Amino acid sequence: MNRKTKTYRPRIGGKLSYLRALSSRTPVILEYHGIPHKGNKEDIVRADFERHIIFLKQLCEIVAPDRLWEKRKAFDRIRVMLTFDDGFRNHAEVVAPLLRRLEVPAMFFVCYRHSMPGKYLWFNYFRALENHFLGNGFQFRGEFINMSPGRRHISVRRLQEYLLSLTPHPYAMYEAIEEELPRLEEFVAAGTLEDSYAGMTSEQLGELTADPLFTIGNHTLDHPLLTRCGPKDVANQILQNKIWIEEVSGRKCDAIAYPGGDYDLGVLNQCRRLEVAHGYVETALFRSVPHLELSRIGIYSNSLSKLAIKLHLGNAYMKIMDRRRFKPSSVTQ
Repeated sequence: MNRKTKTYRPRIGGKLSYLRALSSRTPVILEYHGIPHKGNKEDIVRADFERHIIFLKQLCEIVAPDRLWEKRKAFDRIRVMLTFDDGFRNHAEVVAPLLRRLEVPAMFFVCYRHSMPGKYLWFNYFRALENHFLGNGFQFRGEFINMSPGRRHISVRRLQEYLLSLTPHPYAMYEAIEEELPRLEEFVAAGTLEDSYAGMTSEQLGELTADPLFTIGNHTLDHPLLTRCGPKDVANQILQNKIWIEEVSGRKCDAIAYPGGDYDLGVLNQCRRLEVAHGYVETALFRSVPHLELSRIGIYSNSLSKLAIKLHLGNAYMKIMDRRRFKPSSVTQ
């Protein structure tokens, strides 16, 4: 059977079809991250992702961001919007070509930092360090970081927590990564770096934005935890990344996904001042400005059955979680 016309019908997906009438009337926003050609067993790789997209096309209507506010009728197909965070190079080299072939719209939230050669987003640096470092350890600020198999995961998590605590965030952390810690190029093959850890170049971003299927959103300059930044740094992270995107694309960029789903009232106020039109979160914390707290459902498994469950029940689940986390609040008007 031609790969373009394969049919994927997980057992549980078929059983849940009758729930369409009870599922969300508004589009379900799915959140993906890196999609490498190859990866570790926990990664969603190209072959898995192609199965996801074919399955979604069979079960749903995949819509662009400008249709986010439309409501479907009870027995219409569930509507889905696809989003991709971080601006990985594999978004340009793996995801975009597949979506073009299948004529599927999507939104990409990108960061400037890893568009430069040899620069990596902090969480991706630690992931590569844990997955690929050769040897039993290294010295960092007078301490031996034990990278033996039994201690590696714990050591990397402790190192990450320490660097995240440095101030000012995220600049002190990146300075330590780039000047004091092992360089990824010393122990990760160039092809692996490009496939799994590098960001798309400005040229690749330009090619992406030239396609009317795709929309580009802001994901800040450096992917910091915004609640650890001062107000001026929050504004700079958002504004300077917006300027870069608009210079490269020639298109307005007025949407943001908060890195790691991390935000607070101060971040929302900055977005209001910077005239951000839409903000995407993982779980809405305040519900003060709905258009700046659009909840998404993270897809972290290659399982089609789990994907089907999230499609049918995800928005209802997110609403329950939103209510549980609701904090009475106000945002500066």
